[in-house]
Amino acid sequence: MSNIFFQTDSLTLGYGNEIVINKLKLSLDKTKNYEIIGKNGAGKTTLLNFISNNFDGNSFNSKYTKEELDILEISHTPTLLANLTLSENAIYFTSSKNIDAEIIESAIEKYDLGSYKTDELKNFSSGMIKRAELAIAEMKEPHILCIDEPLNYLDKQGINHLQTLINERAQNSKSNILSSQETSGLLKNKETINLDEIK
Repeated sequence: MSNIFFQTDSLTLGYGNEIVINKLKLSLDKTKNYEIIGKNGAGKTTLLNFISNNFDGNSFNSKYTKEELDILEISHTPTLLANLTLSENAIYFTSSKNIDAEIIESAIEKYDLGSYKTDELKNFSSGMIKRAELAIAEMKEPHILCIDEPLNYLDKQGINHLQTLINERAQNSKSNILSSQETSGLLKNKETINLDEIK
């Protein structure tokens, strides 16, 4: 049985009539790690959004096949709800998984956020929000985890948490797809998608 969850021989993406990615050939395996790299404007975020079903542009009638999987994207802008507490966000975003309260509590503690679980996210720093998103990603255990600019806002401790999450997912044959201008150094075994090379 094939592990390919996304495949296209000619993917063109853009906004309006402006083409950002032109005739990209791509095949993605749900058990492998990928790193999308390229300069500003190369289409990294556009491609990541398309893979994770968050794309709101034009696909120019591109033909592709995509398996219905649980895909989670951590964007370069916060995705959590500012007026809810950390615990409320965790419960809200994991509600479809019916996760035990003790597991939620444990994950929050693991990411060094236990002291802030009753604080609203609007009072969090950008680094704390990123760690909260990582904790929720660990709780949800998606088949595919996409992270745009993975090192943004993270201090050394936060990077260590991210590295641990990626390593644990890789050991369980769950795919991680990272997007940044240059290699992040987070993925040990990976395939690189260099968008500068298709321009």
